[in-house]
Amino acid sequence: MSPISAPFLRSHNPSMTIHPTALISAEVRLSPGVVVGPYAVIEGPVTLGAGCRVGPHAVLQGPLEIGPGTIIGPSAMLGTPPQDLSWTPTQPGGVRIGSGNHIREFVTIHHSTQPDPTTVGNDNFLMAGVHLGHDAILGEGNVLANNCLVGGHVTIGNRCFIGGGALFHQFIRVGDHCMIQGAAGFSLDVPPFLVGVGINKIAGVNSVGLRRSGFSVEDRREIKELHALFYRSPLGGTKALAAAESRSWGPRGRQFLDFIRHPSRKGICLRYSTTGEQSENGERGLRTEKRIERSEQIS
Repeated sequence: MSPISAPFLRSHNPSMTIHPTALISAEVRLSPGVVVGPYAVIEGPVTLGAGCRVGPHAVLQGPLEIGPGTIIGPSAMLGTPPQDLSWTPTQPGGVRIGSGNHIREFVTIHHSTQPDPTTVGNDNFLMAGVHLGHDAILGEGNVLANNCLVGGHVTIGNRCFIGGGALFHQFIRVGDHCMIQGAAGFSLDVPPFLVGVGINKIAGVNSVGLRRSGFSVEDRREIKELHALFYRSPLGGTKALAAAESRSWGPRGRQFLDFIRHPSRKGICLRYSTTGEQSENGERGLRTEKRIERSEQIS
């Protein structure tokens, strides 16, 4: 790193506030209104949008792009190397963060291992201690409470609320408008609009969240019907999907079914529990037609 002094930056950008102890390399591009706190380190090809604020002792390593109005808390680590022993610094990739995000103290967001960057959308709130692993994709308007751990290659949709200490194993997906219980753990995909609890369990529809997000009565009714079909009926994953596809659905229903049709390599979470019970689907998850059919023949 080749740090340049804060007075040099201020003399060319009077709209910025850079603490004298901050270390900023020559490759960094700062927009008007940026504030950088004491002992922050910003190195490599980093771009900060207008009005971004970087807290004390934060470390930002490029390639890293951060949109306007994002607030970065003390000791946050953004763009640092992935926790992948096969990764080398010569590999392409990086981190891209949208606008209006609140990234609190001790959050870590790691450099990707693939050419596409680890990605955070707009208007997310990442509370203290959240970890986003390499190649993760976080949508827009999400709230991740303290100490959530999101593994590599995980995709989280939009407007989810994730409780503190929740864990997500690598490569899974979480759909839009989900609510996840604190300290829950998932190694299977969580379909949109649902409430996830415990270890790979679904407790119902996120009705309050959907209503607050402006979902119509008809949209909510369809989602509840689909939830009942997949989680409360004795059909099992494959037969429930066939039954659902025999009907016509509105856009939200089609969104739910599209998620079910295209599972990750880990499969869909189909365990249902509010009292410790589970549906006949059991722990199998919905992976591929062949695997499900084989499981059902065995059972």
